[in-house]
Amino acid sequence: MKRIVLFGDFTLMGLIDGKAYDTLAKRIRKDFPGYEVINMSIADYKTNNAMTRVDRVKKLHPKAVILGFGVNDISINDEIKPGKFAANLTHMIETLGHQKVILLSPPFTDWKKNPTKPWTRQLQFELVCEHLSKQLDVSYIDLLHIMANCNNLDKLLQADGLHFSKLGYNLLEDELIPEIKATLANELVSN
Repeated sequence: MKRIVLFGDFTLMGLIDGKAYDTLAKRIRKDFPGYEVINMSIADYKTNNAMTRVDRVKKLHPKAVILGFGVNDISINDEIKPGKFAANLTHMIETLGHQKVILLSPPFTDWKKNPTKPWTRQLQFELVCEHLSKQLDVSYIDLLHIMANCNNLDKLLQADGLHFSKLGYNLLEDELIPEIKATLANELVSN
């Protein structure tokens, strides 16, 4: 079975008004009907937690893995240092295979509504992701800056300034589809 796996926190899980809807996975299933799309994301996970599940993701033998962590890691509560975040992501990418991974930066978070997720930490963790994407030759989407540069930024997030709205998921889907297609095409060439 050809599989695409979403592996991340609540951004990939799809929380709307506090309920899990698997929004993004459902959309990707429509865009890639020949693939089984499995969502292995867990809402409150940080990269430290994800380290315990990366082998389960690998055992699924995915053709593409969307790796989207960081929104919980950037919190100053139970703080994870950028170096530890980088080490965790590096381990996950190396375990899963760099040619299969699409790495997302942490998304934009309204730090005025969520002061435990300050803009400076958002920038630090985005830079970690950008650096790793170059160092490990991984497909990369700078979600933080794509969102921050949108004219309708406030409409991309729900009222809490943290979780994606339907428009936010539209944006994410629009960014992901070409990267997934390119990753799957590269997978075909390498086999």
